[in-house]
Amino acid sequence: MNKVVKAENEKIAAIDSATAAETVADGIKRAKIKEAEGYKRAKILHAEGEAEAIKLVNEAADKFFIGNAQILRKLEAVETSLQKNAKIVVPTGSELVNIIGEMAGVVAPVIKKPTMKS
Repeated sequence: MNKVVKAENEKIAAIDSATAAETVADGIKRAKIKEAEGYKRAKILHAEGEAEAIKLVNEAADKFFIGNAQILRKLEAVETSLQKNAKIVVPTGSELVNIIGEMAGVVAPVIKKPTMKS
């Protein structure tokens, strides 16, 4: 009978040991999953932050630089023409006349259009 009790106790101890090992392995597995999920979430948040920064830069470029780049290009065209002693005709009240006047510190005159009187 003593051998039967000893065998039963060993069986219970083996089951307890296996259960404990399984519990430890499950805990390690869950920890690794949580770590991977945290890493994944951090990468997603980082990418979203970069995307938002790019969006803000593009909006700022659209708002502040595109119009100025067009004006700069017009001024460069005038500069090139003047260097070659070319004559250019710029309509009064055009954006280019206003820019050149502002650069020279001159305010463009306001020209009134004649009205037809009956």
